[in-house]
Amino acid sequence: MKDPILSLVEEAIMALGRGDVGGARSAMAVAVAQDRSLEAVADAIAFATAEFETDGQVSPSAWNALTDACPAELRGVVEAWR
Repeated sequence: MKDPILSLVEEAIMALGRGDVGGARSAMAVAVAQDRSLEAVADAIAFATAEFETDGQVSPSAWNALTDACPAELRGVVEAWR
């Protein structure tokens, strides 16, 4: 059975990859409310979504920051959506 909090983080990553800024922020907000250890991931999502809103895309450096912030088991998800 998959960890529901990690599922929320995965949902945020996938939403970011689809360009769904609101969905990414929403899923990440719920995840971090349940597990404060995910604040670095939330910061990386916030940076990437702000960048998307400004530039219409997420830069490689923002994806790298998200990869670095994510739990190891979700790094492949980031790579798949970058």
